[in-house]
Amino acid sequence: MKNTLVTIILCGIVLFFWGFLSWAVIPWHSSSANKLTDESEVAQVLKQNAPASGIYFLPFAEEDVRKGETTAFLNIIPNGYHGSMGSMMTTGMVGQMLSAFLVLTLLQKTSLTGYWEKVRFVSWVGFIIGFVGHFSYWNWFEFSSAYVVVIILDSLIAWTLAGLVMAKFAVTQNRDSQ
Repeated sequence: MKNTLVTIILCGIVLFFWGFLSWAVIPWHSSSANKLTDESEVAQVLKQNAPASGIYFLPFAEEDVRKGETTAFLNIIPNGYHGSMGSMMTTGMVGQMLSAFLVLTLLQKTSLTGYWEKVRFVSWVGFIIGFVGHFSYWNWFEFSSAYVVVIILDSLIAWTLAGLVMAKFAVTQNRDSQ
């Protein structure tokens, strides 16, 4: 139990710090996005037309989609973020630890015994998380291929790094220590 808790905490920290590097230091997420020409004007129009926080589709109804017309998939927060950076970071860290717990649970159900086998397994899970989580946005909402590839690679790298830690401490069904 102690070993599992330590693994979850360490992997959560690895995932959290990779997320910081990936989003705040490496410019690949911003390079796969576009900047609006007049952010203030767009923000004002969005606030006027989307008074409640939430997901919006433009057009809202599928039957209103017209070839050649602008479409959008938006997450709008009309009054700005409500949480402080500290609370968002805390929630992020807890979420990473919960994610590590879930992936560790999968790994522990395997009979893999080798360190690199375990790393590959966790990396593969990371790829699956990225692909399954974002492929539909590429397909149905036409998110750019560059954005989706970056997100999938980000997930793969994050979970490979976590896998390096997880593989060291995780005991699988074959009970590695026997």
